[in-house]
Amino acid sequence: MRFLDRFAVVPIIEAKDYGSAGITSDSWMMGKGTSVSLIFSFGAITGDSTLVISSGLTLAAITTGIAYRYRLATAVFKTAASADLYDAAVAVPLTGLTLTAATFKNRTMIVDIDAAEMPDANVYLTAVVSATATILLMSAVAVISQDRYQPPLTNIV
Repeated sequence: MRFLDRFAVVPIIEAKDYGSAGITSDSWMMGKGTSVSLIFSFGAITGDSTLVISSGLTLAAITTGIAYRYRLATAVFKTAASADLYDAAVAVPLTGLTLTAATFKNRTMIVDIDAAEMPDANVYLTAVVSATATILLMSAVAVISQDRYQPPLTNIV
């Protein structure tokens, strides 16, 4: 099994400082995916912002907030041996998650969403981060499970 035979990787947030500007990620389609994991990498954060995942009928439609789960790295990266371990899953309501600087600074967060949890017909997802934090360095990719794709996207010899 090759990684790209089972998963589609979609860059959704470019790595840079989004402080005081807010972020609307690129949208991605879940039409043939069974689940998605969003991998957020945070750097410096000053102030708190809110992360909402929205679904919509069309590309870039921010129609309906959805509930999701996330797991946060247990430590700041590059400073502790446990930075590759993750806390227990935390449920987030459709109103979103407050990204507090003290909690998320220099950590990795993984958000999981099952396609079955999305509103009917809303096949597009978009991540939206409020413009509250004055410094917010981050990036994100969406990793979509392609279990519904047949045959695999690449040929296995």
